[in-house]
Amino acid sequence: MKLRNTVIILLISGLLISAGIVAGVFLGSDPAAKTDSGSAQLDRLMADIGVSPHPFNNDPLEAKLLSTAGHSVGLVDFRGKIVFLNFWTTWCPTCITEMPSMEKLHRRLAGKNFAMVTVNIKESASRVKNFFEKYKLTFTALLDTTGEVSTDFGIRAIPTTFILDKSGQILGRIAGPREWDSRESVAMFEQLADS
Repeated sequence: MKLRNTVIILLISGLLISAGIVAGVFLGSDPAAKTDSGSAQLDRLMADIGVSPHPFNNDPLEAKLLSTAGHSVGLVDFRGKIVFLNFWTTWCPTCITEMPSMEKLHRRLAGKNFAMVTVNIKESASRVKNFFEKYKLTFTALLDTTGEVSTDFGIRAIPTTFILDKSGQILGRIAGPREWDSRESVAMFEQLADS
């Protein structure tokens, strides 16, 4: 009799657990989702937009370049913010294609711990200024007139974008253009900026 009662209790427990799992899946209350950390969610967002994680730990980046206005600007000037660091040229068709979505992301995150910084490779300040005026771009434009900084970053194709954390270390790299104002991209940068 005791064995029979034990078997019945085990069967009922199993059925209740199974019913809970099935209900969770169909009703959208997956118990595993509740334990999902912000880090796992961020990893998914980064994967969704094609961010390649940086393969090793690094020291904060210390590059210094001139702005289109002739001021010296260092990456250290952006400490405390998530930095969107984009390498590009005015003659690159895919760079031109992604710039409007970059501007939208820049405006969307205004006032947050976020900085959009572009590094133009080997073009004059006047050419970059004219480009920014033509496309009504308001984010930071720096000039790598010698190509030295681009070489230091290992740029082989443009556009290439790096995401730097608030201490200046590389979180990830994105090769090629993206729709930077997409829901996934905005969510990723908002989560990074708010952390």
